[in-house]
Amino acid sequence: MKKFFSFLILLACCITAFAFETNFNFSFKEQKDADAYQQYVGQSFFVRKAFGSLETWKKTGFNFSDDYLGKTYTITKVTVKDVTVNNEPNREIAIVAVENGTKRKIKFKGYEEVSVKVSLWSGIKQWPLISYMPIVFTEPFDEYKKEKLGSIIEHEMVKDTYEVTDVFIGKGVGKDYACAVPNFTVKNVRTGETVSCPSSEVNTQPFQFALEGNYTTALTKVEKPEDSAERYGETKLVEDEGVNKYSYKDNIIDILIFGTSEEFHFTLKNVSDHSIKVVWNEAAFVGLDGSSSKIMHVGTKFSEREGNQPATTIIKGAKIEDLATPTANVYYSDGVKIGYERFGNGWKTKKMVPEVYKGKEVGDLRLMLPIQVKDVINEYTFVFKVYYSYKHPELLKAEKL
Repeated sequence: MKKFFSFLILLACCITAFAFETNFNFSFKEQKDADAYQQYVGQSFFVRKAFGSLETWKKTGFNFSDDYLGKTYTITKVTVKDVTVNNEPNREIAIVAVENGTKRKIKFKGYEEVSVKVSLWSGIKQWPLISYMPIVFTEPFDEYKKEKLGSIIEHEMVKDTYEVTDVFIGKGVGKDYACAVPNFTVKNVRTGETVSCPSSEVNTQPFQFALEGNYTTALTKVEKPEDSAERYGETKLVEDEGVNKYSYKDNIIDILIFGTSEEFHFTLKNVSDHSIKVVWNEAAFVGLDGSSSKIMHVGTKFSEREGNQPATTIIKGAKIEDLATPTANVYYSDGVKIGYERFGNGWKTKKMVPEVYKGKEVGDLRLMLPIQVKDVINEYTFVFKVYYSYKHPELLKAEKL
């Protein structure tokens, strides 16, 4: 089976292996010289549905319907002339073609320059572009398809491989793509499951399920001042209701703590012989980029997050449940105004961890909680490793985890 290395090379340039030129989706290529359009006479093509924002059959002079799908046509005449469209100079390319095996003719035309007219009553009118005409020249496309069929798609982390079983011209990437692009249907060699996607995503989309996951945090160490009675306490992992939480205990505190994507949650117990205080005004957070921020906790209004936060007293043997959110990550969003209504406005919190994959391990988060015992403040710094947790590790290569 052929190895598949790059589908983007052919899409980045025009197909020139034939006696005529096509663009990346095997349609007409705009020509500088009017006479150069004559190269398309004698070439066969098939029509297809229009996709994207720049493709249309409207105003081409051809009334497209599904009845034309599956038929091929040969161009018999190309006429090029200079015209004026919407008071702007343009060039019109008119095509006459005959259905192969019959004498039925079809005609359509396109233009070189973008021309759009906006009307209060009829909306937006768009004139068709010759370089975005929804047709596919059969000879170069068939050669391209032949080359790709049977290719094997692999991913360095995923066990499964995929085989290309079909090539077609279809939708582009995202919602606002300009035109149709080559698409591939690939089959999972192990399960037989098929996936179709634009060629530019064939190296990633089939593997999305296997690579599903999210960034999570794990407590790696707790630091406190050298002159503390105990420099390091005991740290261990505790699973509570399916959530990994981390327990740390010394002669002053017993804390159960874990991080979400936006904040830290903890239960803090005083195990000393004296009352202790959490000095919120001096607490700090350090993000992945090394930037420092104050933190806010339960009871702090979003609008007052940068103001004074009174200390919390915990008497001997008592505990509190609280959370710590970096104030730098909290912001107010105006949302979107539609008519007289505003949607999506309000206080928001940015995530402490990446929302897209940036590697298995991306660094550390640090939360410093100042704990005051009598007149001494002990700075406890909780260091969390941020790592990517895969949902389906059984589908991945063990040596890559």
